Formats: sequence, structure tokens, C-alpha cells
Amino acid sequence: LNQLFNTFRAERTTDFLPSFIFLMASFVFIILIYISFIGVPYLAYCFLIGKSATIQETLSAAEKFSGRVIGCSCLGIIAFSPVFLLALAVSTNNSTHALQLSNKTILILLPFSIFAAVPQFTIVSFFENDWGIRQSLDKAWHLFKSNFGALSILGLILVITFRAYSAMSITLTVLIQSGFDITSISNLNMFIPSTSLSKNLLFVLINGIGQTIFTPLSASIFISAYLKYSDVKLPFLMRVK
Repeated sequence: LNQLFNTFRAERTTDFLPSFIFLMASFVFIILIYISFIGVPYLAYCFLIGKSATIQETLSAAEKFSGRVIGCSCLGIIAFSPVFLLALAVSTNNSTHALQLSNKTILILLPFSIFAAVPQFTIVSFFENDWGIRQSLDKAWHLFKSNFGALSILGLILVITFRAYSAMSITLTVLIQSGFDITSISNLNMFIPSTSLSKNLLFVLINGIGQTIFTPLSASIFISAYLKYSDVKLPFLMRVK
């Protein structure tokens, strides 16, 4: 929905009413994205342990754990600040001094996807034990270190899969709109499709469908790993699956 909003919204204007509407809509989408950041793993966790969860319970969980999630996010930003600064330096166009996400930036950040399980494990520890930040991080890091090989490969596979789907989305979009002219895909940026097609409705729809599926699937995979390595006894139906 956020991507569709950015596709249809007009260029920024100095008029008060359109600017105010744009600001309020952006604020609403920021809140929804934040709720989904907690709500999706919460629903996946409840599903995997055989517990039903209503919309109200999910919203309550987002409110309850929001402080801890924000705290963990701040710690993560501090811990990886050297990497973010390097990515920022690489992304800055020296001629215009504008921030432009580049392929080099993606390549710099890609290896750090091996740690993707750590934030997911930390959030699940909040749900499972109602622990504070330190205890949850300790458990998440212990599980990650104890199963480093499997979890690091899993993180890389999921990120690469997501990137591959985005590349497929931009390729399919351009092929459809060019009448399947193969030469039309020769100059595409497969690493960062949104740089050239962020306003393309067909691309946003195709890519958005993939994200809608990938986000809960990714959360479910990591949470399944967490429950497995924590020796949590799943309901019989889930063990069969």
C-alpha cells in the first residue's frame, strides 16, 4: 500500500492542503509499517505454536513490545554504524552530493544478511518470555552462535531470493510493456529496480505481491528455526508439516 501511495501521489507542491494530506498519509503509512514489523512475527509465532491471535491481540502486542523493539533497533544502528557510514559514503554522488543508492552499496550490505536471524530471534524472545532487551539479545546471540552455519546460510538465501524476485519483477515488467522485446532489458539495474521503476504501477504490483508473500514467509522460517533450536515442543500438526 505504501508503494502504491508513492506511485500515485503527485509531485510535491507548496500548496498547504495537498502538502498536509501527503504528510498525514505518510505518517499513517509509517505507523502501519512499524505495526507490521512487530505484528507479522507475532502472528507467525502464534501460528507456529498453535495459538490463535486476533487483530486486537496483535495490535496490543505491537503496543506492548514497541519500546523494546525501538531500543533493539537503536542498538543495532549503533553497532553497525560504521557499515552504514561506509554505505552512505559509497552512495553519495560526488558530482551532485546527492544520496543515490548504488550497486556497490547493496554489495557492501549483502554479507551482513548472515545476521538476519538475530533481530528476528530477539523479537520472538519478547513474545515467548516477555524478557527485557538484554536477556532477549543474549538468547538470540547464543542461538545464532550455536547454529551459525545454518542460520547464516539461511539469511543469505532469503536475501538473495528477495533480490532475485525483484530482478524478475523488473524484467517481467519491462518485457510486458515493450511487447517482449529482449533488447529492452539490456540496460536494467537488476540490483536496485526501484531506482528506475518506482513509479511504474505494473512493477509495483508485481513486486508488491512478492513482498506480501515473502515477508510473512521469511518471518515464519526464522521463527521456526528459533523454536527448533530452543527445543520448543510444537503442536502435533506443526510437527507433521
